[in-house]
Amino acid sequence: MAIYQETLWGESQKIPEEYKGDPRPDMFQDHQYWERLLLNTWDMNQILHHILHGCRCGGAELALTKCSLKLTPGEWSDEQWNVIKLRDLAPYRDKLVEVLRISRVMSICNEKPPEGW
Repeated sequence: MAIYQETLWGESQKIPEEYKGDPRPDMFQDHQYWERLLLNTWDMNQILHHILHGCRCGGAELALTKCSLKLTPGEWSDEQWNVIKLRDLAPYRDKLVEVLRISRVMSICNEKPPEGW
């Protein structure tokens, strides 16, 4: 079954099976926010999507703030997380801030992921 994501940033594109949903459903506390965040980043910026997917695979977590989501290291060591922030996330800071704010409250389309996603 092909899943497509249409967003404010471009045309619909198929999301490959290996990048659908939260890769760490065992970390259930913030699972719903990761589902939203990864879905929202797919068409916005696929490089950022892959970076965030990798962060989550390594155990990164999301925390709610008053107006946004906050990306936290979770299972990453402080040293590893500092490298990720400076090397991988810093070039996408503005897009990351935007998608974290959007993902706190909504998905950016009417489509919902199928059950088990």
